[in-house]
Amino acid sequence: GSSERLFLGHLLSRRMPGMAALSRFLLGYLLHPAATLAHGPGWNRGYLRGLGASETAGEAERFSRAVLVPRIRPAMASELAGMKSRGAEVLLLSASLVWLVEPLAGAVGASRVFASVPEAAGGRLTGRIGGTRPFGEDKLLIVRAFCGESGTPPSECTAYGDSWADRHVMGFCGGAVAVNPGRKLAGLARSRGWRIMEGRG
Repeated sequence: GSSERLFLGHLLSRRMPGMAALSRFLLGYLLHPAATLAHGPGWNRGYLRGLGASETAGEAERFSRAVLVPRIRPAMASELAGMKSRGAEVLLLSASLVWLVEPLAGAVGASRVFASVPEAAGGRLTGRIGGTRPFGEDKLLIVRAFCGESGTPPSECTAYGDSWADRHVMGFCGGAVAVNPGRKLAGLARSRGWRIMEGRG
């Protein structure tokens, strides 16, 4: 499931954000359906607007350690550990909030994290993202840059993805694994001979 959707539910249970920010957040989807189609539902971070930056960061990190880290699939963790033991570098790319992603990266031994960094002004979150949101083709740009900077041939990279939006970076890498894919990604994986990992283990 979506880590950020789970976190939003957690914030709502603590009456964070307020009704005004939540209303603006929902209105954003109603007014900009094309943005949702182009960038996925996570483009809208309006629910963060007005929240204290340090308070929200701490809440997100605690939530990730308590709720998200225990959800990591043992098979996935084992596979990444095996790759690291053979000298591979693990990069974690996610459109989710960096505060949620960093504890996950630590749990799987990722050496670098690329995630959405919330913008703040005067100690308060603006509801916008600063810099690149690693989603869709932007993930591909990040991986291309990494390969260029590190001298790593794309043929020696393996991309794991669970979303149709991950197809760009999966197609760029020499190996690709579809993890519990939806119908479209599963079909693409079968047509291209990508491995499919299914199940909750």
